[in-house]
Order: sequence, then C-alpha cells, then structure tokens
Amino acid sequence: MKTIPSELLRTFVTINELGGFTAAGERLGRSQPAISLQMKKLEEMLGTRLFLRGSQLEMTQDGDYLYQEARAMLAINDRLVEKLCGGGVSGKVRLGIPNDFELAFVPRVLRNLARVYPNIEVEVDCEISRVILQRFHRHHYDIALVMEPERVDDDRDARDIRVDDLVWVVGDTALLEGEAPLPLVTYPLGCLYRSAAEAALRARAMPYRVSYASTSLLGIFTAVEEGLGVTALARSVSPDHLHCVDGADRLPELGRVTFGLHYQTGELSVAAHHVLDYLRAGLADMGGERPPMSRPGR
Repeated sequence: MKTIPSELLRTFVTINELGGFTAAGERLGRSQPAISLQMKKLEEMLGTRLFLRGSQLEMTQDGDYLYQEARAMLAINDRLVEKLCGGGVSGKVRLGIPNDFELAFVPRVLRNLARVYPNIEVEVDCEISRVILQRFHRHHYDIALVMEPERVDDDRDARDIRVDDLVWVVGDTALLEGEAPLPLVTYPLGCLYRSAAEAALRARAMPYRVSYASTSLLGIFTAVEEGLGVTALARSVSPDHLHCVDGADRLPELGRVTFGLHYQTGELSVAAHHVLDYLRAGLADMGGERPPMSRPGR
C-alpha cells in the first residue's frame, strides 16, 4: 500500500487555500518550480490528474476529493503532534468581533474554551464590523466575526454562518407615539445597524433624529434604557430587559443580517482551530438560522 508524504499533501492543500502555486510557495518557503515539481510527484504517485489541464487553480473530481480528505488528515496530524509532542495546546489567537458580542457571546465562548484549553491566550479586539473586516484583510486577526448583509447565495461552511432578524429595541414605548421625529440611538456612521435603520426610516418617509451615537454597546443599552431613543439590533444580541419591536404601524421592518466567521484555513494554528470550533458552537447556541444554500464543510 502506498503512503502519501504529508509534505506533499500540505503543499496541495496550501495551493488550494491560497489560490495558486506562487502564493503557496511564498507561504511554504519554496520556489514556484519546486511547488510544481511536488504536485507532479503527487499526481504520479496517485496515478491521476489533480488539476485540469492548463489550469493551476481548477481541480479535477479526484483533486477535489483529495483536497477534502487531505485537509482532514492534516488537521488530525497537527492535533496529534501538538498534543503529544508540545505539552498541550497553547498559543495566542487574535480575534476581531463586533461590539455587540463583547458582553455575552465572547465571555461565554472563552469560558468554555478555557475549561478545556487553559493555555490558549485569546486577544480580543471589538469594533464595528466594517472596521473588523478591514483589519482582517490586513492580517490583524487570525479569526474575525463580522455582521454582513444577508446573502441568498452564501456558500460558506454552514457552521460559520448565522442569519438573524434585525429588530427595533426600545426602553420606553411612549417614544413610538406621536408625530415628533423618532429619536435614534445608534453606532457611528459605517455600522450596518445604523445603515439599516436609516434606510428603513427614509423608505417609509419617517422623520428621525440621531439623539445618541456611540461605539460602546453598554452606552447604547444605557441610552435606550434611559429613554433617549430607539435602536436597531440583531434579535440574538438584544437584552432581555428592553422591548423588541419587529415592525409595527409606527416602525418599518428592518430585514435580516448574517453573522459570519472569516479566517484563512491554511494559516490557522492548532490553537486557532480550537478557538474556531468554540466560536462555531457559540454561533449555534445563539439561535438564528443557517442559510439554506450553505455547505456543511469548506
């Protein structure tokens, strides 16, 4: 029986994760010709083509099958090496999250993680999703959780996505009565919550004014609780002591959003893989829906 060297499998997976031979070579510290030679050797060992003729990026059916299985094999290999040779899982993982996940979601996830992997250090940065995504693309984070507009054709791993309703949140329902402009408590410009709220109000031709703007979720909760105005939030992060309004004669519907995890599989450490697993479990626990078109695995 043939044994496939893990080095060849790792190169093959890295090519597909990064989108090309050159990028894989830069990551693995090899020249592009050396990467090509490795793939030729792998195809000869298996007796099949892994890439379509004339293409470095598009895999054959056998190539796609090998990619899925090789990812799983390498993940097992890395976990075994880390566990048995490294004295337990440890390391720093950089995580970027939206502001509205800092009070309940992340502490709960990290508490569960720390019970099993106490030596993993998670460095958390909270910002609005637009800023988090920009920083992720500049490699500031290993993993980023961001809120995005709902997409009907989202084909990401189903475990990485949750779709949630946007709702109006109010402390004093008397604010919804009368003809005065609606006081709005919100994040600064650029936040999806604010964009959705203002777009919905403009579409209904409802007058409004921004009464309070802050990057602090606790500040927004307090302002709403004190009756300074209404705000828009995802249902899953809305506090129990405030009133959620789905949309009534006075207020327009807000639609839905997607919470999605972003990461580069080939760049994740063993520690980061464990953090990702716990984030996925946290998303599953928070409710919402999985998009109907999402795949069960990446």
